[in-house]
Amino acid sequence: MVPVGFDYDGNYFYVGGMNILKSTKYKNVVKNNKVALVIDDLKTVDPWDPRGMKIYGAADIVTRQGGYMDMTDHPNPKYIRITPEKKWSWGIEEPVFVEGKFNVKRAEAED
Repeated sequence: MVPVGFDYDGNYFYVGGMNILKSTKYKNVVKNNKVALVIDDLKTVDPWDPRGMKIYGAADIVTRQGGYMDMTDHPNPKYIRITPEKKWSWGIEEPVFVEGKFNVKRAEAED
């Protein structure tokens, strides 16, 4: 597992990087397009309020303008585009703990 930057456009997650075509994650997607992405965050530290999501999906490699790599001087930004197929979330729409239990919500990704 490696930390990454990402964009989300309402349909796809995009993971990029300066040398994405030389990365292990790129090579893994070329061999097997089934991927997982975990986003872990804290709304606040005091009080401690975690939130996050886990996404399973299919990935492909795309060239994309308008993503966060536009802030670099990279001439042709490539991204790993992830199409969500399954997702779980916690602490986003409801409290992360309900009656002392971890509150995880599963949903099928929208078409």
